[in-house]
Amino acid sequence: MSVLKGLLPVFILFLFISCEHEEKKSSPMKIHPKALIKSTPKAPKPPKTNKKRRQIIPPEIPVVRIDPDPIPEPYPYYLVEPPVVCPTADPVVIKADTIYDFPTILPEFPGGQQSLINYLQSNMVYPEDAKELGIEGKVYVSFVVFEDGSIQQVSILRGINGNISCEKEVMRLIKRMPKWIPGKNELGRTIKARVKMPVVFRLD
Repeated sequence: MSVLKGLLPVFILFLFISCEHEEKKSSPMKIHPKALIKSTPKAPKPPKTNKKRRQIIPPEIPVVRIDPDPIPEPYPYYLVEPPVVCPTADPVVIKADTIYDFPTILPEFPGGQQSLINYLQSNMVYPEDAKELGIEGKVYVSFVVFEDGSIQQVSILRGINGNISCEKEVMRLIKRMPKWIPGKNELGRTIKARVKMPVVFRLD
């Protein structure tokens, strides 16, 4: 009996410790995160100074060497040589009423230049008033040779001191001329061509 009395306090103490242990397991424990420790930034080193002159010695600057003659990269073709665009031209349309001043093949008097001179000399009638006044000179005339060789659109470009009689004689000579050989274009087609020529008046 005395032994049980002695063991009773020990049993009660053991029971109390075991209950306390169970309470600790059942109760959740607050886990606090660990604090992050950051390292303090290093203070920049003060620039070096020359103690005698008290001047700040600048730090060495790295030198980057550049190639004096770099090889250029090839440019795309569209930056160097632009594409060639062939211009488009409308076809040349020759109108029927077109008069050429400088055709490829000029109109010609039948028989050539010497036959023209012979015609003018043999058919010219020197005006009487021009003879009395002793008027000499050149009358410049213009006319158009049509496709059939006929002479049309005769006009005086410049006369002799305003002498109308000489101009009238030139108009008569040109209108009475035989048909000319018509001019031609680069395609070999007969065209209307303008002729300008002088007619000389000279007293022998």
